[in-house]
Amino acid sequence: MAPPPRRDQVWTVTGNSPRRVLIYSGDMFNELPDVPYVVIMEVADETDPMDVELPDGLRVAYTRLDHVPKSLFREVTGEVPGELMERINTRLFMVITTQ
Repeated sequence: MAPPPRRDQVWTVTGNSPRRVLIYSGDMFNELPDVPYVVIMEVADETDPMDVELPDGLRVAYTRLDHVPKSLFREVTGEVPGELMERINTRLFMVITTQ
């Protein structure tokens, strides 16, 4: 396996559905040796009303949270700037807490 995934990084993952994902769980959680998963958000090429555009034109679907085994992570392909992560956090918070 590659180095531990870090929050804000975009990775490629293998398995039944190879794809790019944004690491959403915090670094302390990601480094726990007895937790085999990392919490992620899907990264896609196509536009969706519930996404945020990254600087490279890809899109983070902030409502598509999932968990992926650490063993499936292959390589880091990018990193999301802090201010953009704040926007993603705010949008997800609004979805979860708005009535």
